[in-house]
Amino acid sequence: MSTEGGFYALSDEQLKRLLAGDLPYVAFLQAGGGEKPRETHTDAIQVWYELSQVLQGEAACGAEQTDKIPTMVGYSYSPQVQATATKLAALADAEIRTRCEGALMEATPDQVLAAVQGLKAFYQRAAQNKDAVLFRVA
Repeated sequence: MSTEGGFYALSDEQLKRLLAGDLPYVAFLQAGGGEKPRETHTDAIQVWYELSQVLQGEAACGAEQTDKIPTMVGYSYSPQVQATATKLAALADAEIRTRCEGALMEATPDQVLAAVQGLKAFYQRAAQNKDAVLFRVA
């Protein structure tokens, strides 16, 4: 299981350009170019598989998927980020633990819970900034 990639907060326009191929994703996502995401959240990437199951209803790993940016990419434009942030904020720890029971997991429920807490904060900041979110596993 890969542990490279992360969650990236960026503008809707940057996301459109990435998906269209007008903004080179390698330089952008590695912050090696002049343009870069507003924020990169990598703390949860070690449990991305578990998060993709446990937070599927909230679309935390992206409301849409694409193969235009290798390898596995999910994304949400800012209106969806607003909805995801609201759903995550209302998600209780007990509910997360219950969802972990039915998921295929290598991580412990405590590791997933810690990752969800960090992701909640990331989504709140992205929602406040009216950002889109790109999730990538490389």
